[in-house]
Amino acid sequence: MNLLSGQIEEIYVHEGMTMGKINVRGALLKVSLTFLMDAKVGDTILVESGVAISKTELESQSTSTATKSRRHQDV
Repeated sequence: MNLLSGQIEEIYVHEGMTMGKINVRGALLKVSLTFLMDAKVGDTILVESGVAISKTELESQSTSTATKSRRHQDV
């Protein structure tokens, strides 16, 4: 399995297929967004063999959300 994680920089249609350019550690890759029709520029996604398979949350966002949630529980 060859999973990559990257942020969508651009979304476009090529020969009837929804495609995206994603930034993976500074490299731009073209991927199919066929399985993620609700994806938008700025989303972080997982890619397998050139196909976007899932949207993900950035670790820092999920960490800060969990921290906020714990603070509310402590009150």
